[in-house]
Amino acid sequence: MKENYLIILLEKTSFIVVLFLLISKLKIFKSIFEKDKYDKKDLFIISIIFIVLSIIGTYDGIFYKGSILNTRIITIVSGGILFGPFVSIPAGIISGLHRFLAYPDSMTSIPCFISSVFAGIFSGLFYKRIPVKYRGFYGILVGMVSENITIILIYLLCKPKTLALDIIHTIYLPLMVGQLGIGFMVSIVNTIEKDKKDIEARKKAEMSALQRQINPHFIFNALNTIASFIRFDPQKARDLIISLSTYLRHNLEFDDTLIDIKKEMEQVKSYIDIEQARFNNALNIEYDIDNTNIKIPSLIIQPLVENAIIHGILPMDNKYDGKVKISIKNLDSKVKISIEDNGLGIDKNVIDNIYKGNMPENKIGLYNVHLRLKLYYNKGLEITKLNKGTLIEFYVWG
Repeated sequence: MKENYLIILLEKTSFIVVLFLLISKLKIFKSIFEKDKYDKKDLFIISIIFIVLSIIGTYDGIFYKGSILNTRIITIVSGGILFGPFVSIPAGIISGLHRFLAYPDSMTSIPCFISSVFAGIFSGLFYKRIPVKYRGFYGILVGMVSENITIILIYLLCKPKTLALDIIHTIYLPLMVGQLGIGFMVSIVNTIEKDKKDIEARKKAEMSALQRQINPHFIFNALNTIASFIRFDPQKARDLIISLSTYLRHNLEFDDTLIDIKKEMEQVKSYIDIEQARFNNALNIEYDIDNTNIKIPSLIIQPLVENAIIHGILPMDNKYDGKVKISIKNLDSKVKISIEDNGLGIDKNVIDNIYKGNMPENKIGLYNVHLRLKLYYNKGLEITKLNKGTLIEFYVWG
């Protein structure tokens, strides 16, 4: 008969694990589980998930002579090992209280309530105290200790002793083996976290590779421009060398970290100085910049300005009518950055390809910036084809 209870409980455990797996696949919950740090709202949502799973474990339990063989401890401990005491303690208290109030006549109600609270506190203590790779092992161990507390309390508090011993003899092995479910629940979250890190590492590698490809001829063109100024305007040549060194320093220091927006604008202005000299001041640049101390990903603005100049202004018949406006405006909780030109205007197919994640030909810089913004802020560029020209906007925040 004990073998039957073991098999049935393993089925119940599998049901909880699969239910948790399905929940983790939902976009709203997966995005939470992928985070490195959880805010109060995240922990509240996660806590609700584990409270519900713990209560389901009680309702889905197996009744045996006044006891309920269930998976409640599995979910409580999993919540503590994975997300800490702010998840496991509420899950332990509420699901334990539910067990006590839902079946007040059950002889094991008090032991189950006490052990549920203990499991919530005990598992929460292990959060961040053990390496990620050992979460599953320690989780199973904590689950077994918690269920042994249940067994000891049943023996001490339940009468008659013969019935208490009969219950213990019947449910002990299934309860111990059932704790393997903690390992499966932990592995689900570990897999989500690993997948996220792998994706981020791959994206960063792609971004670095893309960044190195942005307009590789620019340096050669800049050097030719400087060489031409050396003979008739040495001071201008010296100024351009400083601009080029500033531009190159920013590119060589690129590591996709956040930098002060003022430093980013130094690189933008260095690029513009060189391009204006190269095209005999055919480029009209307007700045509308609020004073802000926000930090942004490096090399975000310059590729957009380059795109406006190279693909918007320079192909025009009358380049001297071309204008690029760079705007940085403080909003309530965000900073809006926009690059607007009155050039030829971007092709609608290019916009569609960028939004679909397809890198358009000759638009590596634009595509790169869009992906990097999505990586940092979950929202990329807003690109609009104007009656004359193109408007590119995006938002950043601290």
